[in-house]
Amino acid sequence: MYAYVDETGNTGPNIFDAAQPRFLTAALLTKTKFDAVHGQAMRDIAKAAGASALHANELGLHKIEELARPLLRVLKKADARFVFSNLEKRYLSITKIVDYLFDTGENLAVPWVAYNLRPLRLLLVFKMEHLVDVPLAKAFWACLMEPKRQEAYRKYVAFCTELLSRVGQLPDARSREVFTDALEWVIANPEEITLNAGGRDARYQHLPNMVAFQGLIDGIEEQSKKWRRPVKLITHDQQMEFGRSLALWHELYSHASDEPLHWPGEQPRVLRRVFGSEFIMSKDGDSPGIQVTDVLLWLFKRVIAETEIGPDSWELLNYALKRAWYQELSFKHVGAQLRESMERMDSAEITEEMLLKGQEMSAHEREMRRERLADFAAERRLLDQDEGEAEPGES
Repeated sequence: MYAYVDETGNTGPNIFDAAQPRFLTAALLTKTKFDAVHGQAMRDIAKAAGASALHANELGLHKIEELARPLLRVLKKADARFVFSNLEKRYLSITKIVDYLFDTGENLAVPWVAYNLRPLRLLLVFKMEHLVDVPLAKAFWACLMEPKRQEAYRKYVAFCTELLSRVGQLPDARSREVFTDALEWVIANPEEITLNAGGRDARYQHLPNMVAFQGLIDGIEEQSKKWRRPVKLITHDQQMEFGRSLALWHELYSHASDEPLHWPGEQPRVLRRVFGSEFIMSKDGDSPGIQVTDVLLWLFKRVIAETEIGPDSWELLNYALKRAWYQELSFKHVGAQLRESMERMDSAEITEEMLLKGQEMSAHEREMRRERLADFAAERRLLDQDEGEAEPGES
């Protein structure tokens, strides 16, 4: 199968552009090479619209409405499927803060369940959103984008110190305790957090482009399984700034291990995606498939913004959405999922035996955490002692 990818809402590292709060990406999926099989039909549609290629921003609403029906006929003939990803940049910024503060692999003061059980981790995200305004989110983002290691940690400690001063705004005592313990530990041991590792590509992994690309690859992989066809070629709209990073991520996913990973409370997950596929960049004018994706994304963006589109345009977009793998990362969408999850947990029957077992596990986790903190403190004292003995004495 073949995939043709385009995106919109790219603001690079400046994810706080109020004019573009979302990053959208989409893909056209076909069993045959769309550009070769349906290229002439697409060129005919563009010519009828008075253009050499379909660029939705240039064509505008009226001409898009005119070409919607013939474009829909081409997509039906191609038996196309689609992927849509809708990423709210504010949501991304808050989840990154949670990941870098509460990851129990690095912050020894965080209870294991608070971060590693998805519903509880999402609760941390929404509580963090309550504390962090845009200026403070920008301060954290500056840490992630800072190329100088020591400066990155200096900014991170300043961010955590300010965040700690706001913890009293949290409504429940347990949350205040978890946040306080985590922040105080990081402020005392900032370099235990892997904040600044690698060069530009490592920093770019945090950007909306890269996060949405992971979801896009998931959607392509799912359709590949449904069709029982390997992904042969992924053609992405040409990217000057992020092309290398996208190609690197494709390489990592397509060559990852096929062994399933097991995570508590979640389905086993295999990291390998789109195995054996080729990833290339193409100018949208050279790829009719990318032009289709461009039109669909343009319509999708207008619908999200509650901006008018014509009836034929809506029929075209609706056709795509009904045949699409869809991912949305936003406070509204994830919040709805979290409420459903919490309602299921609240309505589940809990026996006396289950309650006692949970209390035992919680006590065991607290004891293990105390031991880890004690071991860390002891190692730190030995290290400080060794460094002190290595210093030359006064005569």
